[in-house]
Amino acid sequence: RAATIQAYALARAELERGLADGLRNAAPEQQGDVRDLPPAVILDVDETVLDNSPYQGWLAQEGRRFEPATWSAWVEARQARAIAGAVEFTRYAASKGVTVFYVSNRDVSGEAATRANLEALGFPINPDVDTVLLKNEKPDWGSAKGTRRAAVAAGYRIVMLVGDALGDFTDSYKGTIDERAAVVEQAGDAWGSRWILIPNPMYGAWEDAAAGGSAETPAAHEAALLKAAAAWGGPN
Repeated sequence: RAATIQAYALARAELERGLADGLRNAAPEQQGDVRDLPPAVILDVDETVLDNSPYQGWLAQEGRRFEPATWSAWVEARQARAIAGAVEFTRYAASKGVTVFYVSNRDVSGEAATRANLEALGFPINPDVDTVLLKNEKPDWGSAKGTRRAAVAAGYRIVMLVGDALGDFTDSYKGTIDERAAVVEQAGDAWGSRWILIPNPMYGAWEDAAAGGSAETPAAHEAALLKAAAAWGGPN
């Protein structure tokens, strides 16, 4: 909780800098002169603004891994809570005239439930613009988010990206641990200024990168992650 409050406090401070700097843009897909475009921020949804730990807790209790059917049931239940600091940041951004976009890999079939969950928690939803951009909403809107960032960039200056996974910032998120680390290094000073990372220790593409995508059961998956870790050699 403290880590996300801290991250969103940084996001607020950097948003002020980004608004003052008319040339700042955060999306790799945004090119050209952006000075005359209205400002926007893009946030991921799950584990960035919505806390799905009750679903993760249920999976752990049942000894199960993520499944589309149970996930869809959770989405429709509309019981996700707000990540600490997220509501305050998004409402602050909106108060500054920034359009807040939510770009999520939730399937479009859950859009009504997702919107209702966000609105019930106090997240700003622009009634005049489609700001909840979900996977499969358009034919080329797949798991990679670049096409959706590009759609926003066509009409807005994207001042900041906020997410919990590498794919929330760049489409170069797949690969081995070393390949992903290289992408992170190449981003340089984007981290902590234009790109704000929210910690997510529960799941992510890093799991498959570490475990090799071969573990099917929760226990085997955890064991594979531990074996893949950079372990201590032990006492001499």
